[in-house]
Amino acid sequence: MSDSTDFHTRLQAVEDELAIRNLITSYGLAVDCGDADAAAALHTADCVYEVAAPGSGRNDNDRHVEDNLLLEGHGAIREMLNGAGHQALMPNCAHTAGPLRVDVLGDSASAAGYSRLYHSKGETVKLVRLGFNRWLLRREESGWRIQRRTSCPIGSDAAQELLKADIAGWHSL
Repeated sequence: MSDSTDFHTRLQAVEDELAIRNLITSYGLAVDCGDADAAAALHTADCVYEVAAPGSGRNDNDRHVEDNLLLEGHGAIREMLNGAGHQALMPNCAHTAGPLRVDVLGDSASAAGYSRLYHSKGETVKLVRLGFNRWLLRREESGWRIQRRTSCPIGSDAAQELLKADIAGWHSL
């Protein structure tokens, strides 16, 4: 490989990682301003979003800690964001992600790391959910998109399984 090709390959890898980090951050910002269409557009048409114990950290009676939420496709993402559970947080919420480990392999990528959901009431800000997440991403003509996200609350067996699986995958890199 020539020095020029090597440089372009490395530059593309850096640009891909930055685009993926910006994509994940953009999702949180779109969700926080209530733009369900923008949030859905950041996903592939065949996206899957799996949330273990979606009610963990919340006090509403509509969501149960032991349940799992499985969303498939843009419509399901929009429905969740426009639903009563998410709307009850608006406009006083902040979804953050990171730190993240991002691995790119051609037109596919994965990111693993933490997410937080904060909610404020008056002067009080509460951490509602701290989770471990695995993001699978795919490059499409329009750029990187979220193909699958799995989110589990910290301390759960599911989060430990995801984390251990990701760490095991690092050995093959």
